[in-house]
Amino acid sequence: MKNDKANTDLRVKRTHKLLWSALGELLLDPKKEFSSITINEICEKAMVHRTTFYKHFVDKYDLLNLFFLQFQDEFRKNSLEDRIEIPFQTIERNPKRKMMDIIALKQKNDKTLMNFYKNHIKEVLMLDFLELKQRGKKFEIPIEIIAEFYASTISSLNIWWIQNRGNVSAVQMDEYFNQMTNKSLFSIRESS
Repeated sequence: MKNDKANTDLRVKRTHKLLWSALGELLLDPKKEFSSITINEICEKAMVHRTTFYKHFVDKYDLLNLFFLQFQDEFRKNSLEDRIEIPFQTIERNPKRKMMDIIALKQKNDKTLMNFYKNHIKEVLMLDFLELKQRGKKFEIPIEIIAEFYASTISSLNIWWIQNRGNVSAVQMDEYFNQMTNKSLFSIRESS
């Protein structure tokens, strides 16, 4: 987003809400993929002029980033331990999860959006791993590689889980996730 100071202005919040709502509607259209959505379509649906759009956002990725940042802010309100060790239960507690689920389901074939989604998860994980490093956790593998691996795994499993949520609980997903990954790599809770 272009001007963070302006975020407190009600007009700015209203414009962001209109533009995000328009993009959200377009993302929910089963015939539309994020990669084919244009700024014109977003502005038309939001009834906002293109110049207004560009006063607030660089491009549609910047607008999409607004939603992902809100999701990320909610996610990071949880403890570091929960975010690392029980990511699916942490995701499930996120109030933005339902909208994220719907978008992920409708857009699962759009490689551009799915890559954006995975990279956002990677950014969150990088912050978490850096925090672990500051706490004294020693990593034998570069954290960039670990973050890439975990982001790919979590994003893929999350799409699968969204499609199968009625069959598998968040607790089960975390158990499966921890069985498939090296628990000792991130074991940060004291064992009793």
